[in-house]
Amino acid sequence: MKTRLLKYAKRIFWLIPVLFAVYFLTALSLSLIGTHPAKINCDNKTEIYVSTNGVHLDIVLPINLISKKFQKELRVPNDIKYISFGWGDKGFYLNTPEWKDLKISTTVRALFLKSETAMHVGHYKTKSILWKTIKVCPSQIEIINRYIEASFKKDKDAGITEIKNAGYTKHDRFYEATGSYSCIYTCNNWVNGALKKASINTAVWSPLDKGVLYHIKGD
Repeated sequence: MKTRLLKYAKRIFWLIPVLFAVYFLTALSLSLIGTHPAKINCDNKTEIYVSTNGVHLDIVLPINLISKKFQKELRVPNDIKYISFGWGDKGFYLNTPEWKDLKISTTVRALFLKSETAMHVGHYKTKSILWKTIKVCPSQIEIINRYIEASFKKDKDAGITEIKNAGYTKHDRFYEATGSYSCIYTCNNWVNGALKKASINTAVWSPLDKGVLYHIKGD
């Protein structure tokens, strides 16, 4: 009996790195393949942005592209010019303000267990030169706004719910979100999904930030 258990344990031990290798090879392959949607022509091209911290992507919108109603719900200060939106694992967001705070238990729970999610909203007074630019039509902006707003979990009065005292600084806030995070659907898949919905060329599937950024040709 012990010999059989040991045999199974060895198989599992060797299977884990194989699964990781398959995962990353699949991610790399599908990240390089673009969706190539039908081109949308419009006279009024507007800039939106995608930002990264080296691992995690956010969508950044100029404040004038966000409805006054939603701005009010988000309690945006008057001097803010840009708003960033990110989606991710709630535990990871709240318990890992810096990479030095990262725990293996938090990572495993986020990647492999069903977990709650949160929206991270950042406020910016100026545009960063590090943001990647995407030029979009009004119809695409509308789709992206709907996608973002639908990612916020609504309360019984159809309002959004802020997670109190959770922001890293006075310039960002967290809100309850819809959906569940996993190794198949990550924070970067969320951004990738927004671009797909809006018929913007992006990766077929990419859980990694580089796979999405690869297809953004803007400055």
